[in-house]
Amino acid sequence: MNKLKTVAGSAAAFAGRHKKAVIALVLVILAAVAAVLVLGQRRRFAAAASARTTTYIRTVTLQKGSLEDSISATGTVQSAETSNVTTDLKYTVKTVEVQVGDAVEAGDVICTLDTSELESSIQKLTESLAEAKATAQKQYEKAQISLTEAQEDVTDAYDEMAEKESAKNSAQSAYDGAAAIVKPYQTAVDMANAALLTALEEKTRADEALAVARAEAAQAAAEETAPADIGEIAPADDGTGQTAEVVSPSADLSALEDAAATAQKNYEDAQAALQAAQSDLQTAQSASNYNSLSTACTQAQSAYEQAKTAYENAVRTAETAEESRDTALENYNKAGESDELEQLQEQLEKCTLKAETAGKVTAVNATVGSAIEGAAATIQNTDNLKIAITIAEYDIDSVSEGMRAVITSDVIDGEIAGTLTQISPTASGGGSSSSTFAAEVTVDDAHSGLLVGTNAKVQIIQSTTEDVFTVPLDAIEEQEDGTSVIYVRTGEENGEAVFEPVEVVVGATNDYYAEISGIDLEEGMVVRASASVEEATEEAGLPSDMPSDRLMGGGEVVIAVPAEGGGPQGGGGMGGGRPGMGG
Repeated sequence: MNKLKTVAGSAAAFAGRHKKAVIALVLVILAAVAAVLVLGQRRRFAAAASARTTTYIRTVTLQKGSLEDSISATGTVQSAETSNVTTDLKYTVKTVEVQVGDAVEAGDVICTLDTSELESSIQKLTESLAEAKATAQKQYEKAQISLTEAQEDVTDAYDEMAEKESAKNSAQSAYDGAAAIVKPYQTAVDMANAALLTALEEKTRADEALAVARAEAAQAAAEETAPADIGEIAPADDGTGQTAEVVSPSADLSALEDAAATAQKNYEDAQAALQAAQSDLQTAQSASNYNSLSTACTQAQSAYEQAKTAYENAVRTAETAEESRDTALENYNKAGESDELEQLQEQLEKCTLKAETAGKVTAVNATVGSAIEGAAATIQNTDNLKIAITIAEYDIDSVSEGMRAVITSDVIDGEIAGTLTQISPTASGGGSSSSTFAAEVTVDDAHSGLLVGTNAKVQIIQSTTEDVFTVPLDAIEEQEDGTSVIYVRTGEENGEAVFEPVEVVVGATNDYYAEISGIDLEEGMVVRASASVEEATEEAGLPSDMPSDRLMGGGEVVIAVPAEGGGPQGGGGMGGGRPGMGG
């Protein structure tokens, strides 16, 4: 992209991109031709009867400026902020508040829909909900009364339980006092009773032993006539599993009778002791009112248990009443709510279609009496514009978002600043043709004068070199030794301009110009616009009456090509990569 180009190529590109500069160049050429015509009147061929031709050499005046490397693209002006006013409701349009070209702000009404049927449905549903809410309120109030009564019952039951508990505690305390007095006597009775039982057991055993002995004695008396000696009778089992020596029956019986009598005596004494202890216990119980206090304590305990049960039942009843009240309250709160009503109210709000963004109305598709199909209106912010362009695949690596851009259009004068703000990550096209990448250039000036839908040219500035000498690419000649030269006018010889080579170092370039530097360069030098004399020389028609002494350099007309930012002139640095575009 940065190579030397022919004069024909540069001129063609120059003419295509910068009509104003070309027009200015033509005007200068015409002015030069006019000067030649005047000069021709003083020359020896002033007598010619028809127009003649003369030659001139295109030159540029060396000045410092800026050099910009850029790529070009053409695109369409669009709004960077476009919004459509839409609705999915099928109600007919009642009013249209805007027309194409109107400026609107966000929130302005665009159109309204006929909501008579919708409002009727909302009214009926609202009345139905009001009735349901009134019913729910009555149920809530009833549940609240039941809860209040149940809570009062809880309070009364608690007081009753507390009273019974106090009485129970008092009775228990009195009973405990009497029980403390009676306790020793009761212990004596218990001990006497235990002694009686022991005496009874001893008496029973003695009586049983005596009875057995008497039976044995009777049997022995019956068997006295038997031949066997009673002393030889085998030992008998006494019922304990042990055998005893046979003794004299009379002696054994007497001892058993004595033991039985003693046991009887002990038993009778134990009975008497028990009766005495019981008598003392009764006396102590009577004196301490033990029996009455015991009965009172039992009754107080029973009354407390009943009161406690009543309290617990009252608490459960109150809890149930509270749950019922909460349910009634929840039903009351929900009675005024309805998903259907909310949906209808949302639809009612949506029946007033409003602008979501500020800008100008560029399309209206809403007709009174008809339902809206598609967008009711389109709003574009004409103060926030962008240029939709495409970038060739061979240029995509040399650009990046954030690069500065210069915008021109037939609908405006001069240039407008822009910024490359978006590059598509994927290419389109391809195949037999080169792929391209969609991109957007944002217009920096909110009052640019650009119109949505018009075409615009964009120069994306890749780099800028400031305060350098620049010349057309064709003005540079590369020597065989690799050095580069330009041709600077040093004077005249035989009426013709003399150009001599000056060595330069070539720096940055763009499609049209190159940065040059060198110790021999000075501002104001006149440089041949093309290193080739033939390509720099052109012919111009001259009137036959032009004085011959008006020709410069013996037939040469020196004209400078247009510098950046203006028309043809003798000076003005060749800054920038956009011939004819202000820098």
